[in-house]
Amino acid sequence: MSKLLSNNKFRIALLLIAALIAASYSIYKTQSTKLVDKEVYSSFNSSMKEISENAAGGFADQQELVKFIESWADERSLEYEEDKYGNIIFNKPAVKRKNNVTPTLIAVSMNYETAADDAGVLAAAAAIAASDVESGQRTVVFFNNEQALAKGYQGISSKYITAKTKVIYLDEGSTTYLSTGSFQQRLSEISIPAAMEDNPCDTAVKISITGIRTGIPGPGIAKQPDPISALSSLLTRLKSKSVDSRLSSLEIGSSGNMYPVSLEATITLNSYNLASFTAYIDKRIKAWNKAYGSDFEELSYSYEVIENEESLPEKVYTAKTTDKLTGILYTVRSGAYRYAASDSIPEGKEVGDLYGYNCLLDIQTSESLIVIPVLIQGSNDSFTDRIFNDNQAAVRLYECSYSQTSLTEAFSNTKNKLSRTFKSTHDKVADDPVTDSLTVTTDNYFTPCSYLQAKNSKADIIHIRTKGSSASDIANTILCYIKAKGNTSIFK
Repeated sequence: MSKLLSNNKFRIALLLIAALIAASYSIYKTQSTKLVDKEVYSSFNSSMKEISENAAGGFADQQELVKFIESWADERSLEYEEDKYGNIIFNKPAVKRKNNVTPTLIAVSMNYETAADDAGVLAAAAAIAASDVESGQRTVVFFNNEQALAKGYQGISSKYITAKTKVIYLDEGSTTYLSTGSFQQRLSEISIPAAMEDNPCDTAVKISITGIRTGIPGPGIAKQPDPISALSSLLTRLKSKSVDSRLSSLEIGSSGNMYPVSLEATITLNSYNLASFTAYIDKRIKAWNKAYGSDFEELSYSYEVIENEESLPEKVYTAKTTDKLTGILYTVRSGAYRYAASDSIPEGKEVGDLYGYNCLLDIQTSESLIVIPVLIQGSNDSFTDRIFNDNQAAVRLYECSYSQTSLTEAFSNTKNKLSRTFKSTHDKVADDPVTDSLTVTTDNYFTPCSYLQAKNSKADIIHIRTKGSSASDIANTILCYIKAKGNTSIFK
């Protein structure tokens, strides 16, 4: 009997020891794989969203966003510098025992107009910058990308991106994935010779569109309210009905290399055509509200009829100038392009996938010239050439000129060390390795990775797109990656 009791006690002791070992391992794994400070991430993210969603309409300008980030860093006594290009740089030297470990640079875009959409990745970068995880050289850069003009990316010192640097660019979207390639981008301009004359009409209509949130051209282009397209519809309607009309004035709310946000235009015509024209505008307003009202709560599309002779414009663009602008806006439009069965489709893509974008950014007017900046993105030279040539052919029909103003090559990383190691790290430290496994693909839009690669073509660069709360998980993966740098056995 005593022998049986002794055996039972021995078994119980073994079970207790096993339980303690399991608990200790669980605690060790949690400590070694859950490295992001959730409080830092959550508080930064919440503060960003609170400002972006307040009654004042978010950050007033780029400097206000910069001040927010720098004040946050000052409160935590973090070291940083703001360079002359508007970048905020958190640079931590390697700890002594990791002097020979390859450096890592984490990049995020800082743009006050998209801060609400970027809150998650900005918070992720902040959490990485604040972390005390021991690593090789770690640099977190909030790049100045106001109006998507890439001033910060193009100006950053090359010392931060060497041939050995591992670069991780973060942004937000509708899915989470890892990318090793993205589109080429070209900027171009349509130039329309213009002339003005005395106003021959007895009535005018002033059209106003406001309340559009801007964004960076890409897959969401079809869902973006386009004030230039709205103007095109009105001018085309008048032309199709042979209405004697003139464009008098035009101002587009430009956001640089982003979607335009507003329009104010005055069109003159004769009073006997007024009722028909305003009835058409009413239909367009109704269609706009139906298409965009739920997503753009502040959107306003309205018009005012001017009949008082003293209030009418004195000068207008000639019929010839107005016709040229009307024709070009009708044929050169903002929109997306998709692969057809007859195309040479890149590996990993299929019929119906996006291969490019054409986006009219602005219409700049003067008495003698109308200029329309156009942004083109494409998966490679042949597809951007196709869009560019289509634009050029349309412009030449109206005896106007079209030229390229800049070209930024597509990003393509043929190295696989960083992407392979990062994915392996992510899949090991994820809460659910099956459902949270990181997909590896290429982007169907342009990313600042092109600018980063231009700094040093030998750098190993990847792009991580995050969705919602996954930004926190990605930040954790990055900290695990820089801690282990490939030695993922410590996470087993």
